[in-house]
Amino acid sequence: MNSTPVEPIQVVVVGAGYAGLLAANRLLGSLSDAETRRVRLTVINPTDQFVERIRFHELAAGTRQSALVPLDTVLHPAADVLVGRVEVIDPDTRTVQVSRPGRSEISVHWDHLVYAVGSKASAAIPGSRENGFLLGDLDGAQAAADAIRRSGDGARIVVIGGGFTGVEAAGEIAEQHPRSSVVLMCDGALVPTMRPAARRSLTKGLRKLGVEIHERAAVTWIEPGKVVLSNGQVEKADVCVVATSFTAPDLARTSGLAVSADGRLRVDAELRGLDTPRIVGAGDAIVVSDPLGDHLRMGCAVALPLGGKAAETVLAQIRGEEVKPLSIGFQAQCISLGRKRGYIQIVHADDSPRRLHLGGRLGARVKESVCKMSVAIPAKERVKPGAYPTPKGPKQKIRS
Repeated sequence: MNSTPVEPIQVVVVGAGYAGLLAANRLLGSLSDAETRRVRLTVINPTDQFVERIRFHELAAGTRQSALVPLDTVLHPAADVLVGRVEVIDPDTRTVQVSRPGRSEISVHWDHLVYAVGSKASAAIPGSRENGFLLGDLDGAQAAADAIRRSGDGARIVVIGGGFTGVEAAGEIAEQHPRSSVVLMCDGALVPTMRPAARRSLTKGLRKLGVEIHERAAVTWIEPGKVVLSNGQVEKADVCVVATSFTAPDLARTSGLAVSADGRLRVDAELRGLDTPRIVGAGDAIVVSDPLGDHLRMGCAVALPLGGKAAETVLAQIRGEEVKPLSIGFQAQCISLGRKRGYIQIVHADDSPRRLHLGGRLGARVKESVCKMSVAIPAKERVKPGAYPTPKGPKQKIRS
């Protein structure tokens, strides 16, 4: 008797950042033997390297020479890697069009797609791309390192942005280049999301490193060798490092998918696209259109658990099981101040601060261990799915 051949199931993961890496590893690591014979997973990424974005401030300061990890050392061996850039997602034909460096464009079929394209640095300040260095992008961080090294002793290095990234960049650069003048400019208060005691501690730590802090100093224009503030004041800047906000790629919008005003893919509480349930989102490039996701923000601390949840949603769809809504909470906010100091703010599940915190050298050690685990544990998902623990989300009212 001839048995009917079983059709393979093609899963495509677009993006191999924190969310995409964990999604691919957890999904493949969770398959049964029978499922392994059916499921084919392809990761499409612009490079064959995993990029440690949380290390960009170290890269810019010259603390480390690279923020790249070969993808094949952390990705499940059953995953196929296609180096290229997805230009269009077609939910009707279930295909993606992929451009490849030096080669012709190809079409790739998918039955389930994980949208994990991440984010990129915003160039909202005029002149930031031409006359500054965007710290949120790999090439910007590398170029900043080169410019700082060439600037020599006595250079005035201006860091724009008073959030976590700006604070870390200013502290790291000041520690590595003590003979330079490092200036941190914030359009509002320093790290306004943190409690006053935390802001005072961070301010004190930065000043110990020699950082000059200008709060409520909004930069409206960046010119060669200087920045222009909203009050018309002009400040010298031999090197200008821009550590402001992030923005999502346009892929979801140009593909005609349901997006938010800022271009992020809109998903439900199970991470399914609002009008394309076989497209499952994870990471910085999505927004959860449900109160269960109201507290989530861009960043590695959210991208990793979203990647795990995306894998679970796709697995449930493959198996014909009920898809459970997400429950993702926070435990801490971590900031480094160079290599010797750090600040760890313990938080509630909704990211609001508790009174507990760690500082100084202990804080620095904890922050470094978190950075290392952000790569090591997703890699461990290859053989131990669920290795990355996800704290439960804040309590919510019963959904109607």
